[in-house]
Amino acid sequence: MTILWSILGFIVVMGIVVTIHEWGHYQVARWFNIKVKVFSIGFGKSIYEKQGEETCFKIGLIPLGGYVRFLDEAEGPVAKEELARAFNRQSVYKRFAVVAAGPVVNLVFAVLIFSVMYLVGVSGLKPIFNNVTLDSPVGTVLPPAFIQQPESDAAWSVVEVGEEQVYSWQMVHQALLKAKVHNEEAVDLTVERIDTGEKTILKQVSLRTLDLNKPEQNWLQLLGFAPFDIPLPPLLGSVLPDGPASQAGLLPQDEIIAINDALTPQWMDLVKKIQKKPNQTVQVRYIRDNALYTTSVVLGQKRLSSGEFVGQMGIGVYVAPERLKPYTVVIQYGVIEAVQQGYQRSVDLFNMSLVMLQRMFFGDVSLQHLSGPISIAQFSGQAMQSGLVTFLGLLGLISLSIGLLNLLPIPILDGGHLVYYLIEMVKGTPVSVQVMEIGQRIGIVLIIGLTFVALFNDFLRISNG
Repeated sequence: MTILWSILGFIVVMGIVVTIHEWGHYQVARWFNIKVKVFSIGFGKSIYEKQGEETCFKIGLIPLGGYVRFLDEAEGPVAKEELARAFNRQSVYKRFAVVAAGPVVNLVFAVLIFSVMYLVGVSGLKPIFNNVTLDSPVGTVLPPAFIQQPESDAAWSVVEVGEEQVYSWQMVHQALLKAKVHNEEAVDLTVERIDTGEKTILKQVSLRTLDLNKPEQNWLQLLGFAPFDIPLPPLLGSVLPDGPASQAGLLPQDEIIAINDALTPQWMDLVKKIQKKPNQTVQVRYIRDNALYTTSVVLGQKRLSSGEFVGQMGIGVYVAPERLKPYTVVIQYGVIEAVQQGYQRSVDLFNMSLVMLQRMFFGDVSLQHLSGPISIAQFSGQAMQSGLVTFLGLLGLISLSIGLLNLLPIPILDGGHLVYYLIEMVKGTPVSVQVMEIGQRIGIVLIIGLTFVALFNDFLRISNG
């Protein structure tokens, strides 16, 4: 079922993003009265085809891209009466606009999608914590007034990272990621005590322990935050098919009350006990339909970025909405503010992506950050099952990524053609056919190489669970 969701998600997400991209080329060409012969979503054999007045619209069997084919003398003879509509007969400025339209529309579409996302409302956990590790980066900069607060009742919330306001742990992580990508070594954190509203600025919290090449790192834990543990009963909300719990006969709505006779009154008690026993067999006591049962579970394991192995049971917690409500926040804006936030989100992601590509090129950051079609399919399937906002977030991210990728100055991509047109604008004559052929060979090698790395990363992620 997971594979089916992944396939469906990939087709839907890539179908939308590619259609938007090719529509940009198509629409600007139509504005300039350039004849469009083929508009195709996907490659290979057509599974759907419709002939319009002058354009053949196709859906290809392979959903890994698309193309728009213009009337062009480079592809064959053109009737004399249609020469004025041939792509190669257009001014360099018109050709530049047509080629640039695809990636530009992707970027504009990302702004629109993120704006809709903020208009609908993004939910998340409030950045509340009730303790810090004193030998951590956060702990080392705590002022005396902060440390002297009674530990039993003191709960704090992160309200700003640098000069950026944050309302959820996700926003905290995004702000830290932004700072880390831009190679900042430290940031100021503003925290507010929940009961009194008292604010404290933690000056220059070091980010040196955070590693972009270790995606499994718990950044908040490394900084020393102990996020507020929401008191949840150890009630199962989900059981992973073929996982350790499923094989032992556990079902959703079972309440686990003990592991090896050690009581688990709260969900986090259960999690901690499981993580300490990788690949071990444990005795699990649980309640189902008011009856007490005991079963043996052979735990699995997961390797963390630190190299440490932790136990896994393949279960998820059941969270009643009313219990979670005091600890969640919905970040929602009106139309104008939503557009502003959507634009800012797009700009931040675009800039971060450019910096990451630059750092990968110079070897400062690992190429493992490149994701291929398998990862996109997995993320798409998960997003479709997680709700509208999650799906919109992924759709916006993929559209922005496709727009950025196609603006890179790599021959055979839109960005490579734009470079040729810029050269033509400066020198007054087109780039020679020989130069374009050499560039095309280089571009093909680069794209194949990047695709290989991305696919290798995909398989590596799958093999590592």
